[in-house]
Amino acid sequence: MDRAAWERAMRRLPLLLVASSGAGSVAILVAALVLVSWGGHSQRSWLLMVCAGVAAAGIVLLAVPRACTPLITDDEAVRQVLDEPAPGGSADHDTPRLPAALPRQPGQARYVLATAAVATWTVICGFVLAMADTEAPPEVRKLKDAGAVVDTLRITDTDTRAEDAGEYKGKPRTLYNQMLTFDMPGEKGKRADPTRGRRSVYATSVDLSSYEVGDRVPVIYVPGRSDIVGYMGPSRKGDGILEGYNGDVERLFAERALSGRQLGLALVAWLIVTGLAVVTAAGVYNPKTLSPPGSRALRGTFRSGRIQGAGTELQLKGAEADFSDMGPALEGRHVWLCWDARRARGHLNKAKNGRPEEKWAVCPAAVVFDSGHVAYGHVEIHEPQQPGHLGVEAGGADAPLDATRQVRIWQPHRTWPLTVGWAVLASLALSVLISAVLFSDLVQGFFPRLLLGLAGSAALVLGVVLRIPSGGQTGIPDGEGTGVPEGGPGN
Repeated sequence: MDRAAWERAMRRLPLLLVASSGAGSVAILVAALVLVSWGGHSQRSWLLMVCAGVAAAGIVLLAVPRACTPLITDDEAVRQVLDEPAPGGSADHDTPRLPAALPRQPGQARYVLATAAVATWTVICGFVLAMADTEAPPEVRKLKDAGAVVDTLRITDTDTRAEDAGEYKGKPRTLYNQMLTFDMPGEKGKRADPTRGRRSVYATSVDLSSYEVGDRVPVIYVPGRSDIVGYMGPSRKGDGILEGYNGDVERLFAERALSGRQLGLALVAWLIVTGLAVVTAAGVYNPKTLSPPGSRALRGTFRSGRIQGAGTELQLKGAEADFSDMGPALEGRHVWLCWDARRARGHLNKAKNGRPEEKWAVCPAAVVFDSGHVAYGHVEIHEPQQPGHLGVEAGGADAPLDATRQVRIWQPHRTWPLTVGWAVLASLALSVLISAVLFSDLVQGFFPRLLLGLAGSAALVLGVVLRIPSGGQTGIPDGEGTGVPEGGPGN
């Protein structure tokens, strides 16, 4: 790809990042809120389809330039940036000195937000949608069609039959079949008429019991029609464990998708998965801004992904993937590697199963390219090497600082929309399609919906991981930004 074509591609990059990552993340989070809070099955289905459409539009915007322009490889994207010197690069000095100050590392808020969005939909598509109601239960739908309302009524009479249902975990179980009579609020100037609601309660002696006269419970009933049996809970054995129980009556009438108990299960799953994903994204190795004065420095050359110089060999590891994954694009490039030994964090692997004890330190680091770009990451220095003894002191005679030199941040993997492959687009499109199917009632039954949802979650995670061709740690799109510093496509 020539320079002019590259510049045109880079001008499209902000739009691609915003549309694919930013809009996609917002659509995911809005869909999650709509699913758990919006009443009315028809309205909710349309709103969810709109969210799926927004996500699909982002995928289309990625696919169009992929179909219309030559494939840009990850290696070529790196070369296009580093082969174009930035102000303060190698054109200013035969051997560029270290800058006295480095630009501040951008915050990770967008990165973490997008990570949370992907983790959220992984849980929702793979688990929550299998439980969610796509339409009201038949008995509730019939009552609403007849003009039913929901209200809290007082039980005036009970007809109870108790059955021995064996034991569960050593405790007796009792099945209560009850015919309940409630006070029905009367119309103005008229006496109240009774109505009946049939109910079977599957219970244990520990936490469930039969209803008694005087109890006040929510009931769905048709005013003035005592001949129509109301709904105040499950009417069959085994129903009402996760939904349809009496505390769920008002939710069923409002036609929200999930009961309180289902929301509890979903919340636990979401906290576990999203918590792990966000901690990983924000991680202890999250690149930190580095100040050269007082840091250690090494003048070296990239060889096989590692920086070699003065008898020392170190590897800069980035936020998403090790720099060794970038292939030949970095080979032979001259750089300064800086790390802050004062902020080193020690790690230990104890001796186990014949494996010797291993100790190492992790230090915030930055690599300054002669082209005038800087990339943040960290280095791992294993004993017996010591972080404070390797290299030379930045600002000393062997590594003088140049107060006039300015460098620009380079985040290599922010260019992923330009190098994304068809396999990634297919995986993301499949995830959106499966989500849309689960928004409807095309697939019925918990286990069929669960299996389909797991396939959708797997497709989403696979697409996110594969968006960086060179691999590395799992990353999530940042949501917006140019992927290069301001001032030009190569910066």
